[in-house]
Amino acid sequence: MYKINSLVFKWICFCLLVPFCLSCTDKAPEYPDLEGYWKQEWIEDEATDGQSECNRLFWAFQLGVSEIRDLGGNGYGTYVCRYDYNEGAATLRMYNFRVKGNQSQEADVDKLKHFGIPSGDVTFEVVRLDGDHMVLRSGGTSLYFRSF
Repeated sequence: MYKINSLVFKWICFCLLVPFCLSCTDKAPEYPDLEGYWKQEWIEDEATDGQSECNRLFWAFQLGVSEIRDLGGNGYGTYVCRYDYNEGAATLRMYNFRVKGNQSQEADVDKLKHFGIPSGDVTFEVVRLDGDHMVLRSGGTSLYFRSF
C-alpha cells in the first residue's frame, strides 16, 4: 500500500511540475546585439565637420521600447519611444517620443536634437552594431555608442 501511494504521489507531482516548468519561460531578447544599455560617446556632424562629446547620455532598448536619458545634468530630459529594428535592411526607426513620466506629453524636438535625433520620427542607418559598439547615421549626423 505504501509503495502504491508513493508512486501515485510521484506521478501527481510530475504532472503538476511539467506545466509549471513550461510556463516559466522568460522573454528572450529579439535582437541581442541591440537590446540593452548604451552610453552615447559622441556625435559627428558631416556638414560642419564637427564632433561633440556627450556628457552622460544613455540609451536603452528592450522589446520595442527605448528610453533616452540625460544623466549629466545637461537639462535635456528623459524620453521614451517605440522603435522598429530591421536587421536585414540595417535600419532603426524611432518614433512616438514622449516625456518619461508623462506619456501624454510629446517630446520637444529641440531637446531631442541634443541627443542627435533630428525629429520625432527618425530612421537611422545602422552602420555598426556588434554588441560592444554601435554607430547610427541619419542624414549627415552619426551617433557613436558603446555598450554599458
